[in-house]
Amino acid sequence: MKGFGHDLRILTVFLVVLAFSKLAMSDVFAVVGESEAETEIQEAEAALSSAYVAVLEAEENGADVSGPLAKLGSGGDFLVEARMRYRNDDFDGAVYYAGLSVERVEGLIGEAEQLKVLAIAEYKERFFTTVMVSGVAVIVTALGSIAAWLLYKRHYFQKVLEMKPEVVKR
Repeated sequence: MKGFGHDLRILTVFLVVLAFSKLAMSDVFAVVGESEAETEIQEAEAALSSAYVAVLEAEENGADVSGPLAKLGSGGDFLVEARMRYRNDDFDGAVYYAGLSVERVEGLIGEAEQLKVLAIAEYKERFFTTVMVSGVAVIVTALGSIAAWLLYKRHYFQKVLEMKPEVVKR
């Protein structure tokens, strides 16, 4: 029995030491520091800001930015969650949500640029079509007016030539 009690005591001490070392190690290795969390949040803010500017430029050029705006909104929500976690000293959560924010807006600048280029090309095409149709309309109107005038002129001269002067006695 003495061997069993001694083994039990060693096992208990081992488990207590293991539990305390687990707690100590989680503070050292598992928890992200405040400065790292702050850096991640700043990077997420910069990524979100750059994406916002790109989407705004695309919208100013007439692009349909409903898809990118939804991604921006989602990225903004993740950034807000990261800030809240940071304020509550949950630095692991802050880093996680800041990373989600960056992932959400990743590639958005390129997508917005493509939409901007597409919108500019569509604008140029509409402008060219409008100018061409307007030019053709002006030419058709001018030629139609000249043709109508020539026809009316011929008809008018025929009517005048068919008239017989009347002699009026005084």
